[in-house]
Amino acid sequence: MHLANLDNEVIFKKVFTNVEVFTAFVKDVLGIEIEIDKVETERELNRETANIRFKMDLFAESKDHRVIVEIQKVDYDSNHDRFLHYFLANVIDQQRGGSAYAFQREVYTIVIITAPYKFSEKNGRPILDDVLLTTLNPQTLNGQVRQLYGHKLLFLNPNYIGIDTPPSILDWMALIYESIHNPTNPGINLSKPAIRKAAELAELDHIDPRELYEVKNQEARKMTLAVIEAQAIENATLQRVQKALRSGKYSKETIAELNDVSLDFLEQVAKELGL
Repeated sequence: MHLANLDNEVIFKKVFTNVEVFTAFVKDVLGIEIEIDKVETERELNRETANIRFKMDLFAESKDHRVIVEIQKVDYDSNHDRFLHYFLANVIDQQRGGSAYAFQREVYTIVIITAPYKFSEKNGRPILDDVLLTTLNPQTLNGQVRQLYGHKLLFLNPNYIGIDTPPSILDWMALIYESIHNPTNPGINLSKPAIRKAAELAELDHIDPRELYEVKNQEARKMTLAVIEAQAIENATLQRVQKALRSGKYSKETIAELNDVSLDFLEQVAKELGL
């Protein structure tokens, strides 16, 4: 077995738009069973609800019109506010009709982040969690939660799988992680029918030429963005080093350590600045 990279948008959508895979994933991650006719891609909300015309990677509504599930896959973690916006927009969208404020559908947004977290909590602590859950339920001052709403926003990051990762979620996290880091010999739970189905859909030999063309385009785009990001980081570092050298407040050893650059690099920059 050779898995195609599930971090690639084309492969991710090929696998998770399958109704069997989607509903099994939702059951294992959210603990709810839903029946759906299809999984939509690139779904947009009405302008009346969301002035920002964002698109949802995957979207499905249950046949009984009681549950909405949205799934987003991203390879970066720079803006969690974006996904909170998606989640709340789907909640608010239900208020466009009806005479009461009641929510007829429970909204679930699942965000799968494939890169290690780069940002920290507001108190500076690094975030190293496999699963993060946001609900809208209020709680008392002594921490008792009052179950008023079913809506949930869930973040999954397979880079932080641990001994406490729930087994049902672990199977899916492992599938995604192994497809990225160990595609030719993936350690995944093929005894679970939905995981086996997902693996079959993601198997490289099952990718048709048109899909492979789109896969290659996606990978080329990601490589270009990575080069641009690396250049931006390099430029920002150079500007910090130049500013610190011109200030004359710090030793070269301190500037090199704080900016994670070599003394040889620092000497070259200082020479170019005439310092």
